[in-house]
Amino acid sequence: MTGRIFALLVGIDRYRAVGPLQGCHNDVTQVAEFLRVRALGDEPPATLLLENETATRQAVVDGLRDHLGQAGPGDTALFWFSGHGSWAAVPDELWHLEPTGQMQTLICHDSRHDEVPDLYDKELSLLLGEVAATGCHLAVVLDSCHSFSATRNLVRFAPALETAPLIEALLPELRRAATRPPTEHVVLAACQSSETAIETWAEGRPHGLFSWSLLTALRRLGPSATYRELLTAARCEVERQAFQQIPQLEPVTPGIADQPFLGGQVKPSASGMRMRRVRHEWEIDVGSCHGLSIGPNGDDVRVAVPGPDLREARIVQVHPERSVVQPLGWEPDGDLQYPVVVSRVPVPMVTVLVEGGHQPTVDQVLAALRTSGPGGGPSPHVRPDASADGRTPELRVDADQPDRVRIAGGDGTPLCADLTDVRRDGGRRVAAMLEHLARVHRVRSLTNPVSTLAGAVSVDLVQARPGEVIGPAHRPGLRPDRDGAVHLRYRQEQGRWVPPTAFVRLHNHSDRRLFCVLLDVTQRHRVHAGLFPGDHLAPGRSGAALHGRPVEFRMPAGTPTEPGASTRDWLVLLAAEEQFSSSPFELPAAEEAWPGRTRAPLAVTGLLGWLGLAAVHRDAAAVEAGACDWITLAVPVVTEIPLDAGLG
Repeated sequence: MTGRIFALLVGIDRYRAVGPLQGCHNDVTQVAEFLRVRALGDEPPATLLLENETATRQAVVDGLRDHLGQAGPGDTALFWFSGHGSWAAVPDELWHLEPTGQMQTLICHDSRHDEVPDLYDKELSLLLGEVAATGCHLAVVLDSCHSFSATRNLVRFAPALETAPLIEALLPELRRAATRPPTEHVVLAACQSSETAIETWAEGRPHGLFSWSLLTALRRLGPSATYRELLTAARCEVERQAFQQIPQLEPVTPGIADQPFLGGQVKPSASGMRMRRVRHEWEIDVGSCHGLSIGPNGDDVRVAVPGPDLREARIVQVHPERSVVQPLGWEPDGDLQYPVVVSRVPVPMVTVLVEGGHQPTVDQVLAALRTSGPGGGPSPHVRPDASADGRTPELRVDADQPDRVRIAGGDGTPLCADLTDVRRDGGRRVAAMLEHLARVHRVRSLTNPVSTLAGAVSVDLVQARPGEVIGPAHRPGLRPDRDGAVHLRYRQEQGRWVPPTAFVRLHNHSDRRLFCVLLDVTQRHRVHAGLFPGDHLAPGRSGAALHGRPVEFRMPAGTPTEPGASTRDWLVLLAAEEQFSSSPFELPAAEEAWPGRTRAPLAVTGLLGWLGLAAVHRDAAAVEAGACDWITLAVPVVTEIPLDAGLG
């Protein structure tokens, strides 16, 4: 597509009638900056930004009709909403549109004040249908809640309205909406209708977790990434902080969801990143809009010229479209431009909030974390955060009972069985478990913020047919569901449940020879490389897990095999231009994480050092480690036992 982008970006932190939020302004301003720097075409994107007091119900309706309505064939329209979502009763006159009697809503700045209603989902569908009917490519991103659940994080939800608004307050066209033919557009939503969308702290300020995750995926995967691929990547980011928020894609069927984001009207994020001298300083041609960040504490992020001799430069200042760098230990030629890759990124410690009503147990856990590191020093993996300063901690420890603690994720979901006998070992078992979970979290979070290998690799699963023992080379793989995960289901056979089997394939779509490792991160917090410990994939070639044999996906030991049960795996593919060892990644299941078994902190020298890997033919700590490009890709897999089947 070569047309223009029309964007309507709505971010509401302040409301007339419901509680405030914190990260919505940050969401949409970052999207606007992303579009300004990254949009293709001769004309800049036409962006209408509605924030807080300007984001009234009427302004949003007018923005959809008058601003996005300008888009025509060949153009792209984007509607991005960050704010509160809820439910509201349906007027009797519209009973035929919603048999449940309630519709999902977006809450505008003035909604629920002076009889101004929410923006109903059926109204939004009607307005989006008008936009799509012009022949443009339409994409919608909704970062809001659609239901309530108990949580201690700031959520984008407001209580449901039990009283229906006057029919006259809604769009008059809504009464005829049932006769309007459906129009095609793609929707990326923050969560299921029964879940909440949370805010988090990222890059030094609050954001919607889904908006931040989606922008991170956009920057990392590059312009060829489809909506389906972006949803999967965003889900992996979201699930690192929230187990009860699952982003959704609509439609899930093949078609528009398999097109590139915004119809492909986005520049590559880092195709040939280069370092050059401008005036009196050195800079690289990527910045914050390409995913680069040095963090609020000035973390040490470096780039390097590819090759056996390490020639690095530290990033000292990040601008939207460029970054200032400082060469380290070498003098570049001011008349030359140097190709560079990311060689070092920070390895942040995982934050944990230790709290509860039993203060002696809280004190024991905190004391154990202060002495669980090398030489009796602080833990190198976990940073206790007594207040969280409004941020969402990655881990929580609840010590409400004497000598007993519960470890949960940032959203409060328990991650393991409760730990007892805390007093007997001085909290060391709790500290070991927290460090183990932190290391697993890091593995799932491995990303290269700027890579020329974006879109170079992929992973797919092919359902094994009865009697099939070798995976097919060309049969289409399973499509992720609307939640971004590949779903595999048990089946019944002679009165018993049989686990599903699938073939796992790895693909190299690039023109480079890449070394690949496939890690399986299980729900029991185990990490292993048994499926594909490491091998080179030639350009344009594919590889198979277990040498082409089927992989069995089953419930963890001890989990009842009954309808409704489910478990999750994350298949994490690492691909690099140099060979590396997979053994440092291996971690046992959480129940095996005992004091003394936690690995020492990993060396951070160059790319492979940050990954915790040594090039097979080199010393991981050697300064001469050189630099190479690399990328990661995560595919969530849900294994479940169907609810609609019994053993009879």
